[in-house]
Amino acid sequence: MNSERRLISIPEVQTAVAQMFQLSRAQLLSRSRRQNIAHARQIAMYLSRQLTGRSARHGDADNAARGASASFPRIGIAFGRDHSSVIHACNRVARRRTIDADFAQMLDRLSHYVCGTRDSAGPAREAL
Repeated sequence: MNSERRLISIPEVQTAVAQMFQLSRAQLLSRSRRQNIAHARQIAMYLSRQLTGRSARHGDADNAARGASASFPRIGIAFGRDHSSVIHACNRVARRRTIDADFAQMLDRLSHYVCGTRDSAGPAREAL
């Protein structure tokens, strides 16, 4: 089995999260502040930070091997937001992950789904 981690792009994360929350990618990237859209967007920003590598942008396999994640400014650009919004989203999701086991499990399932290790049921929508 190949131990290398597949490089994930920010658009792949956006698409998977949008599908899970039954949104279009355009809705996820919109300026909407509706709670369901903002919540999904924050999760997508968090997963973009966790699952993507700088190597996708720079072509540097060493960064990917070290697990370097995409920068806050780069994620912000991909979502049409400022880097400080990405920092806020990542902190908020990380905090909730530590106190809500169901939410943490949903994030884990979604992470596996994005990385291509989908289970037969696909991403679970509980704990929304």
